[in-house]
Amino acid sequence: MMPVKKEGGVVALRCSKCGYELLPQGKEYTVGVQTASVDRVKTTSVISEGKKVGRKKEEIEQEKEEYYKEVFLELLHEEEYGEES
Repeated sequence: MMPVKKEGGVVALRCSKCGYELLPQGKEYTVGVQTASVDRVKTTSVISEGKKVGRKKEEIEQEKEEYYKEVFLELLHEEEYGEES
C-alpha cells in the first residue's frame, strides 16, 4: 500500500497492484515492504569484515615491480638454459 493524496488534502493508502484504497486509522502509518527470505542478502562475518582498504600507491607499484622482476628472471632463465621438463 502506497500513500496517495486525494482531493481535499486527504491521504489514502492505495494498493499498487489492484488499486484498492483504504483510509488510514489516525494520522500515523508505516510504509514497509515484505520480502521473501530467499530474496534477502545473506552475509557471513568474514564477508562483513571486508578487505584492507586504502593501500598506498607506492605499495601497489612495488608489488607490481617485484612480480614483473620474478617473471623476467624466469623467462631469462628459460631462454638461456632451455625448458627443463
